[in-house]
Formats: sequence, C-alpha cells, structure tokens
Amino acid sequence: MRVFLIGGFLGSGKTTTVLKLIDRLTADGKKVALIVNEVGEIGIDGETLETAGIPSKELTNGCICCSLIFSLRVTVSEIADIHNPDILIMEPTGLSFPSQIRDELLHMNVMMSFAPVVTLVDVTRLKTEIDQIPKFVEQQLREAEIIGINKVDLADEEKIENMETFLKEMNPDAYTMRMSAKNDEAIDKLYELMMRESEETVSLIDTSGEPKAKVTENLNSIEISNVSTYSGLYKVSGTLTVKRAGTLLENIIKMVGMEVSKVNPSFVGHIKMAVKVNDTLVKVSQTAGADDRQIEAEYIKQEKTVNDGNYELRFLAAVTNVKKDKLEEIIDESVSVLMSMKNLTFEKQIIKGESKKPIVL
Repeated sequence: MRVFLIGGFLGSGKTTTVLKLIDRLTADGKKVALIVNEVGEIGIDGETLETAGIPSKELTNGCICCSLIFSLRVTVSEIADIHNPDILIMEPTGLSFPSQIRDELLHMNVMMSFAPVVTLVDVTRLKTEIDQIPKFVEQQLREAEIIGINKVDLADEEKIENMETFLKEMNPDAYTMRMSAKNDEAIDKLYELMMRESEETVSLIDTSGEPKAKVTENLNSIEISNVSTYSGLYKVSGTLTVKRAGTLLENIIKMVGMEVSKVNPSFVGHIKMAVKVNDTLVKVSQTAGADDRQIEAEYIKQEKTVNDGNYELRFLAAVTNVKKDKLEEIIDESVSVLMSMKNLTFEKQIIKGESKKPIVL
C-alpha cells in the first residue's frame, strides 16, 4: 500500500487536487482508499467527495498529526487489513504538518511505502499567510518534499517567478512545480513523481523489526497556527431552490468575511458552507482575507432526495488571529440575519465525534 499525503494551508486547493489524482489513479486501474481530515466537528469536504461519487473516510474534530493520531492508526490498520488498496490518499486538515503524520505511521506494523510529501501553496496569498502565521507556514514548507505552486492561472508571471525564488530559498531540497486546477498536465506530472520508488520514500519497519526513528519534530500544529475554528450544522425549514441556496450561502459567507475583517483586516483562512437541495449539493467557500477574497460556488449532482422543506446547512470556518468566541458570534449572527431576511426558520445543532467506517474506492 502506497501512501499519498497531500498537505497545504486552508484553501490551497487540496480537495480539487485529490479529486484529480483519484481520477488519474482509477483510470490507471489502481484501487484507491481515501482519508479526509477536518479540524471541526462537522466535515464538509468528505461529503463533497462522497456526493461527487467518491466515497471517503472522514476524521473530524481535530488534526490527525496530533489529537486524532490514534483514530488515524485504527483507520489505516482497518483499511490495510480488510481492503488492501494499492494507494491510500490522505488529505489532512490545512492545520497539519504532513511529515509528522508520515513519521507517526512509520511506527505501525503495516507494510506501506510513502510517496514524497506534497505541500500545496496558493500563489495569490502565501505572502499574507506568512505575515499572519510565519512559524506555521515556514514549518509546512520546510517539511515538504514536493511543493505545488497552485492557482498559477490567477497570478502574473512575475509573481509566480518571485514565489519560486522564495520557495527555493526556504526549502532548496524540495521539488517545486507549478499547478492549476485547469491543467491536467500538472496532475500527470505530480502522479508520476508520487509513484516513483526511492530509498527515502519506501519505509516502514527496519530489518531489525524495530520502528524507525522519527524524522520530524513532534509539534502541535493547531496551537502553532493561531487559527480559530468553528463548525456545526443548522436545521433549516422553508423554501429553497438550488439558485436561492447558492445566493443565500454566498451572502452569508460575504457577511462573515466582512465582519471577520473588522476584527483582523489581514486574516487568512477558509470559510465553507454546504446544503443539499433535492438532487444537488450546493457548496460555497471563501479563501483569503479582506483584500483578496475568492468566493467559489460548486453545484454537485447526486441521487435525488425529497427535502419536504427541511434542509441541513453545514458550515466550517477557520481563520487566523480571531478569538474563537468572536468567530462563533459573527457566524451565528450572520446566519440569523440572512435567514430571517429569506423567511427561513433554523435551529443550530452541534455534532461531535467521527464516523468509524473506512471506505474504499
């Protein structure tokens, strides 16, 4: 079983990259398993992947490089013993250090080989991220073996070249490559790099039967990140169409972004909301901060269900240098104002815990 670790800060494009890698792997006849990690109690990306026809195992309410490491070990063992996939893809939370995850897995008595650790960066906002959380971002970059400069279609050549120079100075040993969700050639190149065998990437138990020593320092990534998170679920009653749901989520996220920027004008992070309307999962997200907000909407077809005027709205917000109680206040108030304007009633529910069933593609 070969392990792909796809890391990177919040909103760097991990889920899109994972989707494309899965398409590439399955087209090549590989049997794939997927583990997705969300830092909040409620996961959204796992539902997005599953709704798109890609089953996933989701570990929530923590980071698999520290607080959820036991759950990760159990899940990996189950997947290896029962399903034995060719490839296990892990998409950890953007608040993780992927190399630390790899080093924890080295202590398991499971035959695995490890592809080079990938860290994705958003070329349009890495500078702001470093300004906000320098120690965390630098640690992620220094641990990377492949750095994907993502979203190059949104930046000019000078900015990309400056980023390449900076990253080479930060981590001269890493392989640096340009990437874009619109460029399948970059995914093909990444796939080729991650399938190569080498002494460094094939590792488990040494010949003496003893676990290998850890390579990276054991750090609490969430504490270092200075990121506050808030997630949950609203039970919504009323009338929603796909179009109306998209507009509602976009307006809520815009209001949340504006209010957060009043507390921290240079915040970076990721705000995501999703609601299922009949046969469509509507997902809206915002990355970056006050000066460079990127709002994206996805409409993903799935098996039709009857809502009967009742919906579940899931949300996850993770932002830098804003107190958690203030973030909760902003989101709850924004939802309340905009739901009332649309004549929708709602009730907030917080779900804790994680699913236990590993899923194999």
